[in-house]
Amino acid sequence: MEYSNPEIPEGINTTPTHPLKEFFILTVGVIVILVTSLYLLILTIDYFADMIPFSWEEKIPVAQIIADKNTIEPPQYLTRLTEDIVAAMDLPDDMKITLHYSNSDIVNAFATLGGHLVLYRGLLEKIKSEDELAMVIAHEVAHIKYRHPVAAASHGIATTLILSLISTSSDNALGRFMGTTGMLTVMKFSRDFEYEADADAVSLLVKRYGHAQGAVGLFSIFKEEMADSEPVEFLNTHPLTEKRIHKAMSLTGAVTNRTQDKKMKPLPAEFVNWLASQAQVEVEEKTDR
Repeated sequence: MEYSNPEIPEGINTTPTHPLKEFFILTVGVIVILVTSLYLLILTIDYFADMIPFSWEEKIPVAQIIADKNTIEPPQYLTRLTEDIVAAMDLPDDMKITLHYSNSDIVNAFATLGGHLVLYRGLLEKIKSEDELAMVIAHEVAHIKYRHPVAAASHGIATTLILSLISTSSDNALGRFMGTTGMLTVMKFSRDFEYEADADAVSLLVKRYGHAQGAVGLFSIFKEEMADSEPVEFLNTHPLTEKRIHKAMSLTGAVTNRTQDKKMKPLPAEFVNWLASQAQVEVEEKTDR
């Protein structure tokens, strides 16, 4: 057998595809796989969230975690209104709602694990009607009803695990990019939770007051509070306030066909005066420090 040394054709080790194009295709493929995997994982988590006994949540010492020096006993009016709303929202028999009031000027309210609902004075001071207050309470109770807190906690754990695996197997730049993509996916589910809670709260308003003007009033407070600082929707855990207003109005049309007096019920003077006294207490405490 004779040895020969054939001439190798030029370009045999090159590809006609530009390297940047190959990188782009690879990156897009990785993103699609990540988003799809995370999306399916979150859907699975949401499916099984309802199967987690609520009693397991109640064993978590949430009350001790959320309590601070500003947490005090809610007034009777606030407690009674919350109880009336809970009774009207068809919660499971084993689900208990625990109301907390924080004498802080933070403009917020939230629901968390174990049926705990926290209202801050900062938000209550901006509310001018019982309709708006009922919207806040019903919205947070709906989060608990649909097990959103436990689902959101599970989303966070699952996302952290997946992204930690990605960051250890990729360079820093790609890892950060994948992390951002994963968080945007989680935010989308968070916005869906908000819409679901809004729907129940609007339904409650219509049943209780005959209209849902309280939802519009509440969202207007949020819109004014954020002014021009509201982030674009896909970078936010909540839907755009303007979209929530339009959604509330469309939901109102779906649950009632009656022409109603849209005058909202004012807050009791006693409750308004109590809030003012609590604001004064915080001022005095800050002065004494």
